[in-house]
Amino acid sequence: MKHIGTKLFLGFISMTILTIAVIWIIQAGFMNNVYLDQRIHSVQDDISRAAKSGETDYDALAENMNVSLIAADDDGNIVYRSQGLPMMKRMLLAASDMIPEEADGEPQYFTNLSGKIRYAIIGAETKDGSYLFAVFSVADLDEASQLLYQQLWIVTIVLILLSVLLAIFLSGRMSRPIHAVTRAARDLAAGKLDVRLPVKTHDEIGQMTEALNDLSIELGHTESLRHELIANVSHELRAPLAVIQGYAETVRDVSWPNEEKRTEQLNIIADEASRLTRVVKDILDYSRLQAGVEHLNLQSFPVCPVLRELQKQYDLEAGLHKVTIQMDCPDIDVIFDRDRFVQVIHNLLNNAINHAQPDSTVKISAERQKGICRIAVINQGETIPAESLPKIWERYFRADRIGTGRLLGTGLGLAIVKSIFDQHGVRYGVASENGTTVFWFETAQKAIA
Repeated sequence: MKHIGTKLFLGFISMTILTIAVIWIIQAGFMNNVYLDQRIHSVQDDISRAAKSGETDYDALAENMNVSLIAADDDGNIVYRSQGLPMMKRMLLAASDMIPEEADGEPQYFTNLSGKIRYAIIGAETKDGSYLFAVFSVADLDEASQLLYQQLWIVTIVLILLSVLLAIFLSGRMSRPIHAVTRAARDLAAGKLDVRLPVKTHDEIGQMTEALNDLSIELGHTESLRHELIANVSHELRAPLAVIQGYAETVRDVSWPNEEKRTEQLNIIADEASRLTRVVKDILDYSRLQAGVEHLNLQSFPVCPVLRELQKQYDLEAGLHKVTIQMDCPDIDVIFDRDRFVQVIHNLLNNAINHAQPDSTVKISAERQKGICRIAVINQGETIPAESLPKIWERYFRADRIGTGRLLGTGLGLAIVKSIFDQHGVRYGVASENGTTVFWFETAQKAIA
């Protein structure tokens, strides 16, 4: 039995057979005798009570007890018998024979000539020494027993039919989602990562289906990360590696005796290695963000200390570019992923400094508005062409804004910033006109208690 549907089907059928067997044992083995015993005990109690009370209204007593009565004096002479007494001669003789030893309340049974109807006689001694006998038929109990057996057979057949149909339905209903999960797992193993199964229940099978869907999503993220990483690495690392290799071969084969040229070329190699490090970091950050494997840690924090710390970090870099950083920040608590916030400001500041004109000022501002905080990084430099603004957030797009044709940065900084903004679901944008470029975004403020 390899199929779970077959196992479930046989399990349901086995449970039904066990239930039917228990019903037969209880009804046929116990209840049949219970009905007879109840009738016997009922007549025994009634005849004993009548004997002790000395009641002589035998007709009324017989009607109340639903039996036929025989009364005998202390010498055994019959003094009363009910009209329509069944098997009259035999019952009168039996009553006489039971006096006095067997008139003790225990029943004796007799069968008519046809052998189909049984009667019981129960005797009891009255308080004046006479005897009272109750005669009643147990045929109705036998008929009830036969009817019970017939009903049991009908119930058994109906239960078996219903159990087979129910077992087929339930085994199929329970095994289908398991088969679907099995097929989906095999599809995942085969590389089909877009598998999604409908979750129709909230039981263990539904939870297993949800877990498989979650696994499919995570595998999809991992695969997306792999593709992004491969694409980004192949695209972005080729150039600096080629430069490093070319200058290293030049130093080795040509310029190593010339200290001035060797130093210049080694500096180029070092600069390209540093740029390569930045590229690798940006590639990893962007690929993880695009693949959705980075999870947000939203928290409330004061924005000004973070901006001041970043300003200090970039003061030296800004000085090398003959640029001054100015900050305008009131006391505001914002709700954002703190690490991602730092990464955003890093990229925007680095971008602003790289493209700012010498002897200009890069401004960082945080402005409190209705329920939000608007943060902007502003620099003075070449105006970004209007046709380039929609593309500024794309990866590897680097606008020539300094008139020299030199493209700065890794081409991933603003793409990383956009991914972070999209992940947080905040508004953001860029504007550039008359030599002033503004990158801005909005984030929620912490509610004031």
